[in-house]
Amino acid sequence: MIIPHTLKNRDIPAVLNYIAPEREVNLFIEGDIESYGLEGDIVTMYSFGNEWDYLVLRYYENYMITTNKPGGDLAEVAAFLKQQNMLCLSAKEDILLGMQQFWPDVPVQGTYLCRLDKEHFTSKAFSDKAVVRLAADDSRTIIDLYKQIEEFARPYIEHEEDKLKQTRELLENGGLGFGIFNEENLVCMATITAKTKSGAMIIGVATHPSYRSRGYASQVMSRL
Repeated sequence: MIIPHTLKNRDIPAVLNYIAPEREVNLFIEGDIESYGLEGDIVTMYSFGNEWDYLVLRYYENYMITTNKPGGDLAEVAAFLKQQNMLCLSAKEDILLGMQQFWPDVPVQGTYLCRLDKEHFTSKAFSDKAVVRLAADDSRTIIDLYKQIEEFARPYIEHEEDKLKQTRELLENGGLGFGIFNEENLVCMATITAKTKSGAMIIGVATHPSYRSRGYASQVMSRL
């Protein structure tokens, strides 16, 4: 049985130094550490190798791999993860492609990461609907919207209750999101996750297919 080293709060400065060269890629790690630390039930971090060849972050049943030493042996990491109740695995493309040999039947789903370098911008987006801040009580309608968006639907359909719990947890603990409603139904939204003292990641920008091309997403993003 593969047993990596479980990191503690005293290791946080070393972790932050480890991920510093690629802070944007590792923003989830930095944000989860700031929000939860490394000794609670929600977040755990493991190191592999005496020199930290790889770090693995667990957030609920979601896992993320990172390294500042590319090209290492992923076999021990894969063996450990196969022992976990893993819902999702995230990493840079080269790591995920290296891991695919251990899960040959699981496709790699690519996403793009863009960095916003501007510190200020002028909003020019307008719509005929009010933009409101989302709260924990909106979690159900948030999930209902994601289930209708092709790019997001699968995990929200297959793991609806887990996603509902995580969405509520995020919004109860400082998560920031804005949306547009049509009566009781959320039709457009965008949220921030992995919020840190120096940055944040914008995720889940979604508009219901029946309400697109009205400028709603631009309005929500401008507010966010």
